[in-house]
Amino acid sequence: MCGRYSLTRRDRRELAAELGVPEDSLADYQPHYNIAPTQTAFVMKLHGENRELMPAKWGLVNSWARDNSRAAQCINSNAETSTG
Repeated sequence: MCGRYSLTRRDRRELAAELGVPEDSLADYQPHYNIAPTQTAFVMKLHGENRELMPAKWGLVNSWARDNSRAAQCINSNAETSTG
């Protein structure tokens, strides 16, 4: 899995159409060329057939962690061994 990614589409209308979400859900969208762990980026939630974009901070925090300080060190997880 990668440690950084980009979301660089400049036209909000095109991006909304590509993702299948209303354009107003991208009101705060700015192109990002180097999204890194602990930065805020959009994630998509599915509600049946409906899609919703929401901002989220990238990183995983174990349930036993005292704070979020190690979120940048843990960015990937195996679905087979994750508990939820």
